[in-house]
Amino acid sequence: MQNLLITGGSQGIGQQTAIEAAKKGMFIGINYNSNDKAAEETLSKVKQLGGDGIALKCDVSKHNAVKDMFKIFVDTAGSLDGVFNNAGTTGPVSKIHELDPKDFKSLIDTNVIGAFNIAQESSKIMIKQKRGNIVNMSSIAAEIGGAGELVHYAMSKGAIDSLTYGMAKELGVYGIRVNAVAPGLIATDIHEKAGDASRVERLLPSVPLGRVGLALEVADTVMWLLSKYSSYVCGTIIRVSGGR
Repeated sequence: MQNLLITGGSQGIGQQTAIEAAKKGMFIGINYNSNDKAAEETLSKVKQLGGDGIALKCDVSKHNAVKDMFKIFVDTAGSLDGVFNNAGTTGPVSKIHELDPKDFKSLIDTNVIGAFNIAQESSKIMIKQKRGNIVNMSSIAAEIGGAGELVHYAMSKGAIDSLTYGMAKELGVYGIRVNAVAPGLIATDIHEKAGDASRVERLLPSVPLGRVGLALEVADTVMWLLSKYSSYVCGTIIRVSGGR
């Protein structure tokens, strides 16, 4: 694999995946929505580590913007070998009966509509190439439900699981592999952004391995799924959750 596009690539797990890809000399499209500084810092790290790339500012929930982003990437890189369909948000920590409908719509726009837009454009390009590799970002929340705090987020990640299974069956005939990672409790700033910075400490007792996971551990799993070492893995969702 040479050319990889990562949505939500300027921070957290997306950024760590870009760093790991850079170590392998890849050309990386670093998609981001608003934080120009974070995107430029990530691109700088990528180049320092031996990779190359381009920062791609795009709201993934906007279909035409996504189409334009993919065109820029392919015109620059020459091909689309892999996509990490990672951009997402948890929305605010909230019980289901207290969630503001505006927050729910914003979540669905990014996590479901955005993920579908990326999947659709990736598919169009990869079908023409008759090759490619897509890794979607799910969560163990899709299975455990997020009761009492993130049911809305869990629901959106359930959609990602369905997307992964369906795409794998539909695109496999073209030589395109589709899988997903489902992280558990990972040490990133996503919890603080959701409005509960203490969430990791509070939920740590629920992790059998007794520790929080690292962004690197998820990124390594993504890189394995994108590599030749997982060449017969398709339609699989890998939990990276410490047993939770």
